[in-house]
Amino acid sequence: MEYIVDKEFEDVRLDKFLRKKYEDIPLTEIFKGIRTGKIKVNGRKSKENYRLQLNDEIKVFFKGGETKEEKLLEVEDKEIEKIKKSIVYENENVLIFNKKNNIVMHKGSGYDFGISELLKGYLKNPNFNFVNRIDKATSGLIIGAKSLVTARELAEEIRNRNIDKRYYILVEGKVKDKEFTIKSYLKKIEDKVIEVEKFEEGAKESLSFFKVKKYGKDCTLLEGTLGSGRTHQLRVQLANMGNAIIGDTKYGKGKEKIMYLFSHYLKINKYGIEIDLPIPDEYIKRLGSN
Repeated sequence: MEYIVDKEFEDVRLDKFLRKKYEDIPLTEIFKGIRTGKIKVNGRKSKENYRLQLNDEIKVFFKGGETKEEKLLEVEDKEIEKIKKSIVYENENVLIFNKKNNIVMHKGSGYDFGISELLKGYLKNPNFNFVNRIDKATSGLIIGAKSLVTARELAEEIRNRNIDKRYYILVEGKVKDKEFTIKSYLKKIEDKVIEVEKFEEGAKESLSFFKVKKYGKDCTLLEGTLGSGRTHQLRVQLANMGNAIIGDTKYGKGKEKIMYLFSHYLKINKYGIEIDLPIPDEYIKRLGSN
């Protein structure tokens, strides 16, 4: 099998490229193929960490079938209209989507498809991917890349904390401090995350910043900003301080139809993108309903 490297795979490591093309072949076999010359770049043996250049020629001589191209979901007309209404920004490289509550990001765990598969079908683009993800119960802005090149650039921006994201959060009770910071260590235990006061094996430092935006009779609307990106970070930290997110079935009482955690603000300096969505109507109603 022969491949010519195009813009999509420029600067990708050789082993990562082969892993994508041959998902059913163990990584050890791929490494062995590179080492023994059964995989060559421009007619020569290479190394697994070699970064591909535009128009490089890759030849693969070992046995094993190439991964079949992903079959795109056929999106119905009624779903297309819903998708269009939820796209808040789009250009040739990036798509920003406003995800609703209780919708999964990806297929699996009993779901035939998620937002990711819907968008791939809608765009007719198998290389489309979301570069960040939010929980099924969380709503709001998620970032999609239309090419592997853009996905790598955005992933690097996220790793370097160059993308600003903020959340509207409705929590139980009255929060006294108008501005506060929570710094703690979070550790995943089976299907939950726990908070520990000091470092221990498996725990990761987690930093969050909060501002009070409005008060309700029995609740508080906060704006939260992540100083780190840990699983369930805002949910765990707020629950442990005694102000769980309303509707959180895992860490709070969970007696409402939705969880009131909404990713409303996004700023990507590299692409000149800034989006700020208003406080959702259901949050305003919940603030004044009790």
